[in-house]
Amino acid sequence: MKINFGNWIFCPKLITSIFAVIFFILFLNLGFWQLDRAEQKRELQSFFNERQAKEIIDLNNSFIKDSDNILWRKVTATGNFLERQQILLDNQVNAGQAGYYVYTPFKVKNSEDIFLVNRGWVPIGGDRNKSPNLILTEGEVTIHGVLKKEPRTGVLLMENQVEKLDTYVTRFQKIDINEISAATEIKLFPYIIRLSPESEYGYIRNWKSRNSAENMHIGYAYQWFAFASTLFIIYFVMNLKKKVKENG
Repeated sequence: MKINFGNWIFCPKLITSIFAVIFFILFLNLGFWQLDRAEQKRELQSFFNERQAKEIIDLNNSFIKDSDNILWRKVTATGNFLERQQILLDNQVNAGQAGYYVYTPFKVKNSEDIFLVNRGWVPIGGDRNKSPNLILTEGEVTIHGVLKKEPRTGVLLMENQVEKLDTYVTRFQKIDINEISAATEIKLFPYIIRLSPESEYGYIRNWKSRNSAENMHIGYAYQWFAFASTLFIIYFVMNLKKKVKENG
């Protein structure tokens, strides 16, 4: 293929054109994929903000029929922590220090509902084979938090290990409500309460503020579009040659 531009001629090779077209389309597709991801994150953030703006759910006075409608809702509840069933989520880091998130079942007063409550972070301590120092909250208390799904974790290299550190403390590598229900013989509600920083009866709670990450994906999209543009310019310039004037 040859295209004349005055004193210049554009004459790319077939194999060069094939690779240029493949990567150009690939970069464009990746850019549009990132824009789509940005839109998804924008919708999720809007969903989160909408749920947070709703009135606080009092679990003692609300009968929950549809659990999907309470995701990310603020809640309050009066009841008792089942302190004889302490769950530790392993491999949690705070300020560069290794530790656990402490989960404790919480039975709502005058209800059959039992929620697993993330009470915050504690350091491992001097001996990993021993239980860390935990607060035992006796009697009826009122807690405040947010309802959320099970936390996501990285890929486990083995099955979820269940390790008893003492009679009342069990260590897990991943929070799976069904597995914890089986291990503790407690029927748990399918969502978790993440204890609010201002609520009592918890540990260190430096919860990260939820960010849609929309701008990050838009930035990635611009990068892929820039790659596509750069590839096109390089392809065009490298295959553009000046005509050789014939003497005659």
